[in-house]
Formats: sequence, structure tokens, C-alpha cells
Amino acid sequence: MKRSTWLALSGAAVILAGLLVLWRMAVTPVPPEDQQVRDRLEEIRLAVEQRDLNAIMDAISQDFDAFGYSPDRLRIEIASAFRRGIKPHLRYSNPSVNIIGKEASVNMRVEVWWEDQGSVSRHEPTDIQVYLRKEPARKWLIIPTEKWRVVDVEGVSIGELE
Repeated sequence: MKRSTWLALSGAAVILAGLLVLWRMAVTPVPPEDQQVRDRLEEIRLAVEQRDLNAIMDAISQDFDAFGYSPDRLRIEIASAFRRGIKPHLRYSNPSVNIIGKEASVNMRVEVWWEDQGSVSRHEPTDIQVYLRKEPARKWLIIPTEKWRVVDVEGVSIGELE
């Protein structure tokens, strides 16, 4: 087979694959906004329990300002805790989601405990409010989309968790 024929067939295959992906995205139903927020909260919970720093930070807005922490300082603190071997666990009650435009507030009861060098530390269940904003993001590094990201958290003190 000639090189030009091979390149033409390869190019056609790439274009066909791209069209197939776009078609698939177009026909896939988008879940309601409140379900998207609930799904995001579950992604965050799983990221915390799996100690996945990148997934945790993907859920944090660049405008995050809770506990006096910037996103960069929060990354450093979480990475430090993971390096020390802390194994966090997180459980939350059925979240009450309130969405206004591209902003959401979630009220829920959260219980946190972690294993640190063989001992278990537990934080009493507490009611917290999580504020999220729908921000621009990329899917597969090229397709523009939006993701819910945490902007603020109220109702828990970092000092209580240390």
C-alpha cells in the first residue's frame, strides 16, 4: 500500500473516531444539576479515602478560601498528611442541595475519622455547609466542559481535625 493511501485511510479513521465520540457525547443525557453535585461529592469522598491528591485538588476551586487556606497551602497540608501515612475516612448524610445558577450550597452531616500510626482519631459528626461553583474545565484535555468545584466550607474547624 502506498504511503499516501495509508495516510488518507488513517486520517479518515481518526476523523470517524472523533465524530463517533462527539455523537456519543451529544446523545448521552446530562443528569440534573443536583445529581451532578451529589456525584461530585461522592467523587470527593472517594478521592479522600483513596488518598488521591490530584483528584482532591481537581475538586477545589482556585478561589477556595476556607479555614484561611489557599488551594496551594491546602495541597501542601494534604500531601504532608498523606506522606505521614494518615488514612482518612469520610461519611456524610443525605446532602441537601440548593442550586442557584452556577452556584450551589450543600448542607450535610459529616463524620470523619483517620488512622495514624496504628491509632484511630475520630471527629464527632458535625453539620457543615459546602459551597460549590460550576467552573470551566476540559474533558480529555481538549473538550470544553464545566465541573462543580468547592469554593468554601463552613461549620468545621481545621483545629478540630488536627
